[in-house]
Amino acid sequence: MKVRTTAIALALALASAPALAQSKQAPTKGKQPAPPAAKAPAAASAPANLPQVSVIGVRVVGLGLGANGTELKPFNESPGTSVALGIAAPKGTGIVDIDDHGSKLDAFTDDKGQSLMEEGRVGPFPHITEDGSAAIVELEVRARPSPGSSSVAAQGTIAVSLAGGSKPNRAPNVRLENGQTFKIGTTTITLSDVKSEDASTRFTLNLPRSLYTTIRAIRFFDAKGGPIEMERHSSGYFNEKAELELEAKSKDKTIAIELEVWQNVKLSRVPFNVQAGLGIGGGHAADAGDPPAGDGAGRQAAAAAPKAQPKKPEGPPPTVGAGDGAESVDAVVKQMQTAAAAGKGGQVLSVIYPTERGEYGQGVAMALAFLPMASMDDQKAADAMTKELDAFFDKHKIKPPFTKDPDELFKGVDLNAFVSDAFAFIKTHAKKGDKPGDMLPVPQGKPENIKITGDSATATLNGKDVNFSKISGRWFIHLK
Repeated sequence: MKVRTTAIALALALASAPALAQSKQAPTKGKQPAPPAAKAPAAASAPANLPQVSVIGVRVVGLGLGANGTELKPFNESPGTSVALGIAAPKGTGIVDIDDHGSKLDAFTDDKGQSLMEEGRVGPFPHITEDGSAAIVELEVRARPSPGSSSVAAQGTIAVSLAGGSKPNRAPNVRLENGQTFKIGTTTITLSDVKSEDASTRFTLNLPRSLYTTIRAIRFFDAKGGPIEMERHSSGYFNEKAELELEAKSKDKTIAIELEVWQNVKLSRVPFNVQAGLGIGGGHAADAGDPPAGDGAGRQAAAAAPKAQPKKPEGPPPTVGAGDGAESVDAVVKQMQTAAAAGKGGQVLSVIYPTERGEYGQGVAMALAFLPMASMDDQKAADAMTKELDAFFDKHKIKPPFTKDPDELFKGVDLNAFVSDAFAFIKTHAKKGDKPGDMLPVPQGKPENIKITGDSATATLNGKDVNFSKISGRWFIHLK
């Protein structure tokens, strides 16, 4: 599985991992003009040189059951609405990659005209077919359609890397042994984890991510040029390193390996304007006549919508401990800053809204995972950092992918100890000239423009609106 940055809705900027930051539109209340009704599929074709976009799935998840409405969750998902987009490559081309960070969700409404853009985003981990002919991208919002509504509509752009064709590159006489190397073009690939059986050999190809993401197909051949049956067991990348675990179903110990590599890769920004109801066929593809994403009524309506007030947590408030929370909004932020500087993860977590502490830990884990990117110009240093991080995560029994549900990620893990040790790790690896305090994933400065309404409050931190809630007389910060 490809490992990519996720947009965890931390209202706090993770200065140590800027790659995690992703812009979001603020939740909006009030009605917006509803998008036009879906057109007939025959009249909704995209330009021939752009991928076709259509709706292939819709999911609406309500509140769960049990403690705080989270003990039993429908489909094991958090409340919200998701629309799955199917993307079909134009004839003669292939989808090489989809950049979820370069993609954008501009509007998401129901047929009652209500904006659902709360925490709206193009979801991480898009899936692409092995032949590059199609892909799935999910649009995600935390809000749910209004009572009585029957459909939702969304508008935006998807950043798609398209290839204009592919070229086979064959390396002859590759001996299936640990440490053996061969070249595809100018790129060196190394074999590892070679395991031979009577009629097959299983092994891993270690290669750069830049090559891995452009592979269309893999083929094996014997000494006479005859095809060898091949099975692909697993693949993925982390930072700039990638792996392919393959199996050659042959007794031959020397084979030819052919990688068909995508050529002439170009980035396209594909607009979409779709409507989806329970009848999935009602969705339509991007129309050549549609305005570019972000223009027209969608953006104007979002800009004109009144600013949202902090949303109260749904369901009963969680139970808090005697040492949880702080006496004021200012005190919450100050405790986060001083506790982080002192390496006291438990004290930082104690002022985060109880049901969101796992998400904070998840954000810290991903901030750590991206530390090697700061040493991309020094491969040796990056490798050393990666090795240290592997040992660190092993110590705390945390296994990737870090994007899985926080409850699963931190099952059996002492979250307080993990966050404390993570702060120490980040400070220890601060580069010369960096301020360790600035690298810690906590808000900087003082909260401004504090507005309190009952048990809810908003404040501005680093130019961003942040929400707070009061439980049992104590204040807590929200991450979203």
